[in-house]
Amino acid sequence: MRRAIVFVLGLLAGLALAFTVPLGRAHDADTLANSAPQKNPLFINMTTGDSWRGWMGLHFAHATLKMGHPVAVFLNLDAVKLAVMSGEQEKKPSMQRVPRDILADFIRDGGVVLMCGPCLAEFGLKLEDLVPGVQMGKPGYTQSFIFAENARTLSW
Repeated sequence: MRRAIVFVLGLLAGLALAFTVPLGRAHDADTLANSAPQKNPLFINMTTGDSWRGWMGLHFAHATLKMGHPVAVFLNLDAVKLAVMSGEQEKKPSMQRVPRDILADFIRDGGVVLMCGPCLAEFGLKLEDLVPGVQMGKPGYTQSFIFAENARTLSW
């Protein structure tokens, strides 16, 4: 009998807590998105020159920028090819645009695109060969985006 009383009291206490303590909604994506500070910057380190993978990363960067977050994309290794104005860029059926076009819109909308100078030279390219608005990254300047207050970094 005593066990039954303890069980019932425990059950009642649990129910009382369940209905009086507000349940967290941390797993609700809308709640998380709406509660995120709008000025948390994102730094994307992009290393792929593959047209489709690059388009996916740039599309993600542009969508994040449109959500109100400052975004800087650092193109390095063979990702520098994504910003080249001339030549053909593969366009798969799932892509609305080629990477250089999304880069131009991203820059126009306030995104920052930084270029790895040695990587550019490796491919025999110059800043003039790239989408207008691409900036040369350099020690100290690039890090100012990586270590900005509340910055998040992502590798693509």
